[in-house]
Amino acid sequence: MKYILNVLYNDKGIYRLKRYKDLIKRLIQVPCKKVDPGKTSYQAVCRETREETGLQTAPVYLTMDKGFNCDFYITDIGERIL
Repeated sequence: MKYILNVLYNDKGIYRLKRYKDLIKRLIQVPCKKVDPGKTSYQAVCRETREETGLQTAPVYLTMDKGFNCDFYITDIGERIL
């Protein structure tokens, strides 16, 4: 099963979700999920980012972590209040 992760950022820093009450210190939570069968990791990262943040994005592929079978994407969200 392949996974995806999307790092959202702008000039103010990294956009992180506050889903949990106690985030692990020095770690951030960003849109991530499993890739559904028959879908590409790009489709999954766009869908998950929209569902988690409400943002329509055009992420750029960054790298793959073979140990976790995870594709990493990155997106500049421009001017936005964090």
